Amino acid sequence: MSFHRLLLRAIPVLASLLHAPLVAQSTPVRDKNVEARLISSHSTIRAGEPFTIGLQFTIDPTWHTYWINPGETGIPTSLKLDLPAGFTAGELQFPVPKKFITDYGFGVREAGYGYESSVVHPVTITPPTDLKPGETITLSGRSAFLMCDPHTCIPGKADLSITLQTGTESVTAPEKGVIDFFTNKLPKTIEAPLAVSLEGENVILKTTIPAGTLPDGAKLYFYPLQNLVLDAFADAAVTVAGDAITISGTKHESLTAAPVEFAGLIVAATGTGSSGFLVSTAGATATPATSATTEEPASESGAESATTTEKLPFGGGILGIVLAAFLGGIILNVMPCVFPVISLKVMSFVGLAGEDKRKVLAHSLVFALGILVFFWLLTIAMLVLRSVGGEDIGWGVQLRYPGFVIGLIFVMVIVALSLFGVFEIGASMTAVGGDLANKSGYAGSFWSGALAVLLATPCTAPLMAPAIGFALAAPAPLMFLVFTSLGLGLAAPYFIFAIFPKLLDHLPAPGAWMETFKQLMGFPMLAVVVWLTGVLSKQLDVAGLQWALTAVLFVAIAGWIIGRFAGYDRSTGVRNKARIAAALVFLLSVAIAWEATAKKVAPSSIDIAEVIAGHRAEGKHVFVDFTAEWCITCKVNKRVAINTAAVQEAFKSNNVEFVTADWTNEDPSITKVLAEFGRSGVPFYLLYPADTSKPPLRFGDGIITAGDILEAIEKLK
Repeated sequence: MSFHRLLLRAIPVLASLLHAPLVAQSTPVRDKNVEARLISSHSTIRAGEPFTIGLQFTIDPTWHTYWINPGETGIPTSLKLDLPAGFTAGELQFPVPKKFITDYGFGVREAGYGYESSVVHPVTITPPTDLKPGETITLSGRSAFLMCDPHTCIPGKADLSITLQTGTESVTAPEKGVIDFFTNKLPKTIEAPLAVSLEGENVILKTTIPAGTLPDGAKLYFYPLQNLVLDAFADAAVTVAGDAITISGTKHESLTAAPVEFAGLIVAATGTGSSGFLVSTAGATATPATSATTEEPASESGAESATTTEKLPFGGGILGIVLAAFLGGIILNVMPCVFPVISLKVMSFVGLAGEDKRKVLAHSLVFALGILVFFWLLTIAMLVLRSVGGEDIGWGVQLRYPGFVIGLIFVMVIVALSLFGVFEIGASMTAVGGDLANKSGYAGSFWSGALAVLLATPCTAPLMAPAIGFALAAPAPLMFLVFTSLGLGLAAPYFIFAIFPKLLDHLPAPGAWMETFKQLMGFPMLAVVVWLTGVLSKQLDVAGLQWALTAVLFVAIAGWIIGRFAGYDRSTGVRNKARIAAALVFLLSVAIAWEATAKKVAPSSIDIAEVIAGHRAEGKHVFVDFTAEWCITCKVNKRVAINTAAVQEAFKSNNVEFVTADWTNEDPSITKVLAEFGRSGVPFYLLYPADTSKPPLRFGDGIITAGDILEAIEKLK
């Protein structure tokens, strides 16, 4: 098939990708210290079959949102939905909360109930029975909530929408797991009615619960659904005698008679979490006064938000994400992955010293074009994976495939041999020496930019993870915008020489020393080969690694043939024969590499979530290092932060178990945990408290320090 016919066939496919709907989750919306989104248990829904959407909050450290009974001064979370014709929605549901007592000083205290770190409020949606397969439906809504920390409270809101497909059969989404997790935390209703009496200064509540309903050894608490009955600052005592439950709590100072109607939540806290049991004077017919899906907030006001490491940078929003991507791209230049190419690019500017300003600008633009084209190709590849329902989408995940790693080794070896002078690609790879005005010089700038992108993917610079995470969940145009900004950031420093050509005067003058430097730069390329070989050693068995290295050997032989027999000092016949021989040897190397990729190590059968749960069940805190052999940033963090004497001693003395979640190869259990926290790559770090009722502590993006880890361990105390 001719190229132009292939291109014509590809255009409709790419166009459909650009308009591909999001699956099972909406674009996150951040208001101050809370990030909200809608998620769905199903990416494809069926006529008449109920499914669940969830209002998911990711809450900054020290902040919280509120339960259905927020206390005397809080505001419960609400969600007003705008549904397509024929759709119906149940009530917004509230998982078991936590009690907060906040002391603002000067005798001002607040008692309330709500959620820290993260929560999902489920809502059951029922489609109409005449829903046609193949349609695309959009559910929209506005959530209103109150967020508080120990110093202030701020009303928040988020306009959200989620787009789902319809089909003849329903298809569950990856988000179903997190929805089910919080659905299991919804309170269970107790059938027996609750008796309420006032005895002196105490309110006495009595009911019966079938034996075995409450978990053995659980700590029991009581959270009222109505205020001004119990003293909010005094914990009620919950006692169990067989199936009889007695709750005794200090009455509120304003209470003069026992209420006729009353309800509340018995919370049973164990080492594996908390469960709730709704008791009421109405018995099994009781329904808690939930915030219906049509309610709006009581009030709104503005206030300054606190700065935390986990919230979206620069206040979130499209402009904040784009700026974060651009700055992350700039920082990426100083990460160790990109050094081999960057050093060569700087040398190319040495060769441009004294040249026309327009030529310097042209090479900068071509270098940037090489970066952008490969970022766009990477974006298209991720869109293709997303359109076919692929879950293996993220920054650097291509290095989990041995074939890609071997291909990258081929590139590094070819570049190194050229730098050593075994054969000449001309100035095309290094842009050092030669006639920089000719076609090969500009091609060199382009391919240098492309190579920078390939080498940059194993590294994660600060600010990148939130931007990339946003991009991977965003519509295609926004994904292109974010990755374009990242590419422009990576290319930005080289425009300094174009904008200020006088800076070239301060670089060393071109000369014979450049040939020595060019050869010297071949060794960083081989250093990359050594590192990539280490990655392969985790992906292939011994035979596979030997086959892969044999393929690399034949690539080197092909390069030697070109350099030794295809030079212009040889006759045309000899040159042609050498090129054919080199091509055949290279094809042989590709075949050997293909054989190597089939000899993978056996996949891991360990479920990382079970490992974490097991250690917490033993009463241990758990520090989880989500890492990969191909992740340079992970290795830097491990050396300068995790493996330091101070951190290792802190782990030992504070009963912290260190767990490595190795994502070098495909591991669905690790992918699932990362997705639950909105991550699409590594490095990532979590510190789980031994108390399973408490959420894990999250660390910032990219580089971490020993101080970050020590500070998090102190918070456990």
